[in-house]
Amino acid sequence: MKIADSQKTEIIIQNDKALLQVTQFGSRSNKTEVTDGDTVEITSVKWSYILYYSLLAFTLILNFSAHSTSLTFTMYITFLVFGFVIFFGSFFLVNTYHLKILDNKIKN
Repeated sequence: MKIADSQKTEIIIQNDKALLQVTQFGSRSNKTEVTDGDTVEITSVKWSYILYYSLLAFTLILNFSAHSTSLTFTMYITFLVFGFVIFFGSFFLVNTYHLKILDNKIKN
């Protein structure tokens, strides 16, 4: 099931409880137990923005250093690939989204 930005959707739970987790392109959220009638809010965690801007800064610094130093093309490509592997690999290691139950404050 796809959920767009600011979209509200209702999911039918077969049992009284279900374990909910969201994913997008390898990014995932925490797992939370929900019951019938719960309202769940999905938010992005702050580190994902920091990681995105860090990759942008890394790319700019790498481009600047490649032109101002004697960085070979092979080293440049190696550093660039290494940065992208760390960036995309981090999505599989750390939760990018956070699920929060709004109705039941005890389960928060």
